Order: sequence, then C-alpha cells, then structure tokens
Amino acid sequence: MGESSDVETSEGYRAVCRVEDVPAQIALKVQLGERGVLICRDGDDIYAVDEICPHKNQSMQRAPLVDGEIICPHHRYRFDLETGSCNRRCAPVQTYDVQIRDGRVWVKM
Repeated sequence: MGESSDVETSEGYRAVCRVEDVPAQIALKVQLGERGVLICRDGDDIYAVDEICPHKNQSMQRAPLVDGEIICPHHRYRFDLETGSCNRRCAPVQTYDVQIRDGRVWVKM
C-alpha cells in the first residue's frame, strides 16, 4: 500500500513508496501533500500521474495500465504515462518527475 512521507530532498523530491510495492497492471495511490498521485509501473519503468482525470474530474485510482498508458475506468480515455497526453480531445493528465533511489520511488513535488 502507498504511504506518505515527510522525507524530502533538497531537489524537491519526496519518497512515496518502495519500488517493490508498485504493482504491474494497476496504479498505486499515494499522497503527495494534499494531492493524490498514482504511481504506475510499465515494465521496469515507474511513472507518476495525478489521480484525477482531467476529462470528468474523477479518480483514476483503479485504472488499469496497458502498453504505457493509464486507462480511465470511468470513460476509457487513455493517457500516456510519460507525457500525460490523451488519446482523445482532452487536456493531458498532470505527470511528475520520478527518481528511483535505494529501492524507493521519489516523486518531485
């Protein structure tokens, strides 16, 4: 399960979970301050995107991950995990820079 952390580096990154806690086919929700953020695994790569879908302003917490995209469970819009771009006419989802250090996922605030 995700965790929030008060450990922040001077570069503005915050440790949010362990790499081993990030499942392969569904997003892991963590808190980044007041914001819900989804930690997503695509193969060996880890991404972070905003929890809220910009199309209907609903949570994508239970969204499946397929071929480098997160698929909103409410209307099936697909968002690229790296860029946040949508496959339809919709604003992109917010993405966050991620670093992996010492077996932990660090997300830039």
